[in-house]
Order: sequence, then structure tokens, then C-alpha cells
Amino acid sequence: MNFRKLLAGWTFRTRRPTYAPGDELTAFVTGHEDGAAKVRIGDTVITLPGVDVALVDRLVRLRVTAFDDADATGRGELIDVVDGD
Repeated sequence: MNFRKLLAGWTFRTRRPTYAPGDELTAFVTGHEDGAAKVRIGDTVITLPGVDVALVDRLVRLRVTAFDDADATGRGELIDVVDGD
């Protein structure tokens, strides 16, 4: 059996994914602090300033506006709320 062919294309996910400005993501708002929503993807935290606390635990689409690879933190802007309610 050829294991290289079997494992071709496999990659491991990281706990600290990195993003670039302009990347669009779909994720859950996991918290709210100091007037900003927090989206956590693994150990990466993206802050959405000015987003209402009512969106905690809601699925949203966001656009990354700034990201620091070293700290795995960034800022974003809300595009849309994905789930109903």
C-alpha cells in the first residue's frame, strides 16, 4: 500500500488559526466585553467593536479588518447574522 497517496492532501489544524485583513469568516459570537463582541476560533480571538450583546451565542459572518499573528488576535466588522431569531 502506498501511504503517501493515502495521506495526500492531509493537513493538521492549529489551535491558533491566522487570518488576513479582508478574510470573511462564519463563526459564533462567544462573548461580549467592553462594548465589543468576541469571536473565538480555537485560541484565536477576533473582536467586533460596537456589536450588540444580544448576538452572544449567535452565528455571524464577519470580515477581518486587522490581525496580529503573534498574539492570534484581531478586529473585524459584522457582515450579517446567519442564524434566525
